[in-house]
Amino acid sequence: MESKVLLGAGHDGLVSQVGGEKTDYNTGIRYILLPKGSSNSWIVDLYPAPGLVVSNAYFTLPHPVTFQHTIQQKYLWLCFFESGGVTIIQKGKKAEQLQKGVIYALISQGSSFKMIFDNTERILYTSILITDDHIVEYLQSRPWEKLFTLIDASNWESQQYNTPELTMAFEQIKYATRRAIAPSMYFEGKIMEIIGLIRCNVQHEEYCKKHTQKKMEIRLTYQNKKYIWKVKKTLDGNILNPPSIEQLAVIGEMGTTRLRQRFKGLYGLTIADYIRREKMKIALQLLGDDAMSINNIATKLGYKSASQFTAAFQKIHSLTPSQFRKTLGL
Repeated sequence: MESKVLLGAGHDGLVSQVGGEKTDYNTGIRYILLPKGSSNSWIVDLYPAPGLVVSNAYFTLPHPVTFQHTIQQKYLWLCFFESGGVTIIQKGKKAEQLQKGVIYALISQGSSFKMIFDNTERILYTSILITDDHIVEYLQSRPWEKLFTLIDASNWESQQYNTPELTMAFEQIKYATRRAIAPSMYFEGKIMEIIGLIRCNVQHEEYCKKHTQKKMEIRLTYQNKKYIWKVKKTLDGNILNPPSIEQLAVIGEMGTTRLRQRFKGLYGLTIADYIRREKMKIALQLLGDDAMSINNIATKLGYKSASQFTAAFQKIHSLTPSQFRKTLGL
C-alpha cells in the first residue's frame, strides 16, 4: 500500500490537528477521529492505484480546522459534497463555500489548496483525485482514445459534471469506499467512467449548442442571460417545491413562452426536464438512507405516489429505485 500513497493527497494532516487513530483499510487507511472508539466520526482514504485517491468523509469536528492539500503533481480533484460547512481556497481565486448536493471540480498544476472546515454540523463528502501522470499512462495504453489532458478539464462547466449519472457514480463509490471490499480495479474503473461521462456531456453539450442556437428565435443577450440565471437560482433554491411557470416568468421579467425558449436555449433543457433532473439527483442521495421508504422519498420529492416517482426515476436512470438500492447493497 505504501508505494501507492500519493503524498499530501489524503487526510492525515487533518486528523493530526484534531486527534484520532488510524488503521489499514483495504488499499488505504481508515481514520477514527476523537473521541477514540467513536464510530460516528471517520474518514476513509483509499489508494487503488498509483496516482489515484478515493476518499469518503463523515465527521464532526470539535473546533474549526484549516487543512491544506500539498500535492506536488498536476491533478484533477472531483468532490461530491453532501453536508457541512466547508470553504475551498485556491491561490488566485475567490474563496468558495461548498453547497450541499453539488459536485465540484478542481484542477491543479501542482499548487496546493486549502479546505476550511467549520464545526457547526456534520461534514459529509466523497472525493476522487487523479493525477495527470495517471491519465497520460492510461491513454498511452489506449491509443484509439481521443487525447485528454488537464487543460481540457479546466474548460469544463459545472452543468457538465453536475448530472444525475455523475451523482449516481459518486453514490456507488461512496458505499464501496465505506465497505472497502471492492477490488482496486473497481475504483479505477469508476473514476475513468466518471471522466468518460463528463467528456460525453461536454461533447453532447457542444452538439446541442450548435443546433439550439440555429433554432432560437431570439438571440440571448447578456441581459437575457442575467434574467435566466435569476430564474435558475430561484429553482435551485426551491427545487422540491418549484414556483409555477407564471411565477418564474415574473422573476425573469418576461412572458412564459419566451422564458421557456430562453431557458432551453441557455441550458439545453426545458424547465420541467431541469426540475426532474435535479430531483432525481436528490433522489439518489435519499435512496442511500435505507431508513427512508420509497413512499416517503416520493412524498418528499413532491410526487403523488411511489409509482409516479419510480417512473420518473427510471426515465432518468434506466433502473428503478429498488434496483438502485441493490447496487448499493441496501
